[in-house]
Amino acid sequence: MKKFVAFVAILAFAFSLSAQFKTGMDFRTRAEMFLMYDDGGAGYDVPWERITDVRFRPWLSYTQNEYLTAKVVLEIGDIGFGNEAQGGAIGTDGVNVQTKNLFLQVTPNEDNTVVIGLQPYRDFHRMILDWDIAGISWRNKYDDLTSYVGWFASYDDGEFNIDGSTYSMGSTEFIADFEYKINDDMKVGINNLMQLSRERYSHVEGVYEVHGTSLNLWTAPYFAGSFDDFYVEAVLALNNIRPDYEVVMGDYNLNTGLGYEHYRPQSTGIAFSLKSKYDINEDFDFRFNFLFRDGDGSHEAGWNLFYGLKSYYDTGLEILTERSVGLDKIDRQIFSPFTSYETRYHPQTGLPMGTGGIILPSLFLDYNMTDVVQNNMPFINDMKLIFGMGLGLTAVEIRRNNDPEEPNRRRPETYLGTEIDIKAQITMFDDLIATPYLAVMFPGDWYNYEGNHDHFFTKIGLTLNTRLR
Repeated sequence: MKKFVAFVAILAFAFSLSAQFKTGMDFRTRAEMFLMYDDGGAGYDVPWERITDVRFRPWLSYTQNEYLTAKVVLEIGDIGFGNEAQGGAIGTDGVNVQTKNLFLQVTPNEDNTVVIGLQPYRDFHRMILDWDIAGISWRNKYDDLTSYVGWFASYDDGEFNIDGSTYSMGSTEFIADFEYKINDDMKVGINNLMQLSRERYSHVEGVYEVHGTSLNLWTAPYFAGSFDDFYVEAVLALNNIRPDYEVVMGDYNLNTGLGYEHYRPQSTGIAFSLKSKYDINEDFDFRFNFLFRDGDGSHEAGWNLFYGLKSYYDTGLEILTERSVGLDKIDRQIFSPFTSYETRYHPQTGLPMGTGGIILPSLFLDYNMTDVVQNNMPFINDMKLIFGMGLGLTAVEIRRNNDPEEPNRRRPETYLGTEIDIKAQITMFDDLIATPYLAVMFPGDWYNYEGNHDHFFTKIGLTLNTRLR
């Protein structure tokens, strides 16, 4: 693997001598100490944990002419310092090197772009899909209307010939996005995604074959606009999940043996995201964000809340979020607005029954203190201090914790907790961005705090980012 990386670096350097080649590298390192583990009321001491990691994303693009461009993006990381599984321990090698993007871009004219290969995609607020996915996409601009359509394959498990017919296993996605520019200050748009999936549920060769199929739909209209000193973005996202069983060969009774038919019910979810900013003066900005996530309220309806195909939603906070500055998805994240709820299961089908949703208002005050620090630290180009606070509630009450007055019953809970953040965004030496942060979440009754928690959920750390050109 070392030889491969060295070869890519030498090749990129050689190609960079040609005007047709462009190279660069994105660099990130993160160091974080956190106390995030929920002991579930066991009462034992929970340790502070420490993680440091580093990631490189070297990229190379080659422009043949004004119509054709090829690009490859590699990712080396995240390499955890001292972590053998992440390739950061002494003597370890050959892990965490992957192809992130690899595509050909065809531009027949300035209004049309076709991309073929492994490419990035994300919707407006990253509520549906924010990932690298293989497929073909076409972007078109007609006056003030921009459209984007694509066919993608997120998972392919091959083809099977069953009883004379061919069935493709896996998941296929179709995307159709549209955005209209009303004027220089306002725009509206909509993100749409349809997923078709098929998997082998149960089979005995030559006897019977049962497939689990699904037609899943997401749509998210949005608005963004500036009104003098006020800026706002709003997204209303909906999904409809339609799983089913299909007997494609033989005789098979879709019955659990307990008298219940295999149950894969349709479910519908809803989410609303609001992000706003008001410029108070040259030094201060006030921001208000709001997230609401719920569903059709049917306990029988499987995942009865809105969820994304591969979301990466940013609430602006560090703990109650999917997309934090620090070590998201690595740090035993105790809660995420879209993914990390406690999941209950239907007693008849074993399918997840979803969760209580979320109501999450959050407030932020941004202080631009560049002028204050530049006299003594001229290498600082820009510095912003951010104070944030968020209050998390579930959208519905869930019987989660034991009731001390009735030991055989669970009492309903909805209060997740209150989070307070302090962080800074510092741009130094033109292109080096440092983000130190401290986040504390005071857990609510959802975590059965009475007598079971002797600590707050806490993150403290520093992230460094830069782009080398």
